[in-house]
Amino acid sequence: MPKVSVIMNCYNGEEYLREAIDSVYAQTFDDWEIIFWDNASTDQTPVIAASYGERLRYFRSSAMLTLGAARRQAVEQAAGEWIAFLDCDDYWYPEKLETQISALAGTDHVLCYAGIREIEPDGTIIREVIPHHFSGNALEQLLQQFDVNMVTPMLRLAVLKRFGLNFDENVTASEEYNLFVRLAAKGSVLSLPNILGAWRISPGSLTDRQIAKWSIERYYTLDQLKRENPGIDRLYPAAFREAYARGDYYKARYLMSEGRVAEARKVMAGIAAVNFRYRLLLFGLYVPSFWGIIHGNFLKRRVLPRIFGYTSVNSGRVK
Repeated sequence: MPKVSVIMNCYNGEEYLREAIDSVYAQTFDDWEIIFWDNASTDQTPVIAASYGERLRYFRSSAMLTLGAARRQAVEQAAGEWIAFLDCDDYWYPEKLETQISALAGTDHVLCYAGIREIEPDGTIIREVIPHHFSGNALEQLLQQFDVNMVTPMLRLAVLKRFGLNFDENVTASEEYNLFVRLAAKGSVLSLPNILGAWRISPGSLTDRQIAKWSIERYYTLDQLKRENPGIDRLYPAAFREAYARGDYYKARYLMSEGRVAEARKVMAGIAAVNFRYRLLLFGLYVPSFWGIIHGNFLKRRVLPRIFGYTSVNSGRVK
């Protein structure tokens, strides 16, 4: 049994795929397997994956699945004590696995994540983002500000199996948020300040094309979290209030993207009392140019992280 099962989901990822896989093979920690899930690619992905031999276990969907469904099926094939994730256009630094496995040794943490560099498609560094939260019982923090990236997380497989947790096929735009906060309700989380991987920002990846689903899925996840952990919302009332308010904010963003300004104002007015951030954003709805500026891709990386309290070397990831 390998110590770590590396889940790689890929759809037509030939451009950066070798760089991603090579970064796993370059790890200073060598006890791993790759669970490679080809989501019905039509490019050279199968050929590239096949060239790596038996340490890469190749699986292929007969038809294209949602990312949540594909991740779920890949996890079901994992045999390692820990599950790690690496998408086909990202990569790890050589010490990634060794750093996390060493930090996790002798602990009972259920989830571990670390910092990343966000990079342009050509590899140019945009900024460095480090975890904002302290280690331990991190659910309350993650509900108020979710900052787990999808390059560095490692999950304890035994805990997933014990509680029947996996990616939810009903969630298609925020599948990592859904699983990770549900897992954080079951045990302690380890966050590391180390920069251990690179996340490639593709053109359009920070647009609002999925913003309608963000709000719906936020409500869905929070309701699911309460069903799985009866009374948990009474333990963390402020955190749940903020988490639901964030869903309303996403709804307002969607409404604005549709030109439904009056409806967006009504939604934001309903959460203006939660904190000053939402009051500021409500003000922005009465100054359309201000709203548009702060939600542009550049300021989305620079201004919104400060409004919502992200911590990073330069700024923070908006998600």
